[in-house]
Amino acid sequence: MMPRLNGPDLVAAVREQRPDQRVLFMSGFADDVLGERGITSPDFELLTKPFTPDELVARVRQVLAAPSPVAPVQSDVA
Repeated sequence: MMPRLNGPDLVAAVREQRPDQRVLFMSGFADDVLGERGITSPDFELLTKPFTPDELVARVRQVLAAPSPVAPVQSDVA
């Protein structure tokens, strides 16, 4: 837990500056508690504790390889 700020609020603040920022949440809370806290979204991935170093590396790679959460802006200039 972070003091004075929760994960979804942090993501919203970061994405104001970097809308394409990828996110991987880590939590030891049960899924129902996470849902109550607003930590269920297709905009980010969730890795639940406990996890191994190999699982962490695999999920980070997966998140980095995934398409950006924001589609690139199309330009009309040819």
